[in-house]
This record gives sequence, structure tokens and C-alpha cells, in this order.
Amino acid sequence: MEIPLSKGKDGYTLKVIVKTGARTAGIEGIEGDVLKLKLKSQPHDGLANKELVEILSEILNVPKSKVEIIKGKTSRHKVIKIKEN
Repeated sequence: MEIPLSKGKDGYTLKVIVKTGARTAGIEGIEGDVLKLKLKSQPHDGLANKELVEILSEILNVPKSKVEIIKGKTSRHKVIKIKEN
């Protein structure tokens, strides 16, 4: 399975749809250019966003500090930036 990353000038972007409150966390699938993820956390106090950053860090094998939610912090539809440097 290839993660649908888009190359930008200072890193990569990734479109994500999250489903919160799942029994297990992980990849649910890919639909077009969007990665669908399941998260255990509920969307309260930023817990789901924190879990999302942790999971993407593991999947992409990059430090958590390189993963940033740039759009959709309060939405199921998010745009993630993975910094190169």
C-alpha cells in the first residue's frame, strides 16, 4: 500500500480522513488521494489529533516533530504536512 503523499516546496502534504473511537487504531484504507485512518481516541481536548500525529509518525517513520496538522484540526478531514528538514 502506497501512502498518497504530495510533494511541496518544503516537505510533503497528505490528506487524511479520521474515524475516532475505534477499537483499534491504524490504516483503514486509501480512497483516491486520501488516507483513511482509525483512531482509538475521542476528539476531546486534542487527544485524537495527538494520536493522529503519533500514528503518522510511526507509519511514515519520521519524528513526531516533523508531522503537523495544517488544516482541519476540528474536522474529520485533515491536511497534514510532513516537513523535510
